[in-house]
Amino acid sequence: MIVLASKSPRRKQILEELGYNFKIVVSDSEEVFDDSLSLDEALKKVAEAKNRDVRTLCPEDIILSADTIVCFENKILGKPKNETEAIRILSSLSGQTHQVKTGVCLSSPEKSITIVETTNVTFRVLSLKDILDYVHSGRCMDKAGAYGIQETDFVQEIEGSYSNVVGLPKNRVQALFQELEVNL
Repeated sequence: MIVLASKSPRRKQILEELGYNFKIVVSDSEEVFDDSLSLDEALKKVAEAKNRDVRTLCPEDIILSADTIVCFENKILGKPKNETEAIRILSSLSGQTHQVKTGVCLSSPEKSITIVETTNVTFRVLSLKDILDYVHSGRCMDKAGAYGIQETDFVQEIEGSYSNVVGLPKNRVQALFQELEVNL
């Protein structure tokens, strides 16, 4: 059985689109980024910690865990704490290129593979009205970087995996299942 170690509705939808049958077991692991590591290495550690946490509950299953961050000027832009922070984040991304990174860990009882997928996203120049309309909709509050690519028209250009920006890189996840030799 595949276990998705995430409560993200977007990850659930992506895994369903790939055609996998799975159950959800949410990790209680805290998302702590080690400042002494590169962003990619720290992100891998977070995905692996979530995976290990769920492994204790599901020792015989295939476990897929992930964590997505938005980075701009080498700083992590998390989920906004309030509307003011969301406005600040979106204003800083206006007309700029940022990175969306997802750390993915797939494990069986015998083997574990962890990768980081990076996608470059360039926003068009956003008007204050664009930003305020989106922020006041409330849809930005549960998303890293204060936006969901699937629900805005902010993106001018994308280099890399669109589904990675949504929350899970489809092609890489399929490749990981093949590498782990999971036949489902």
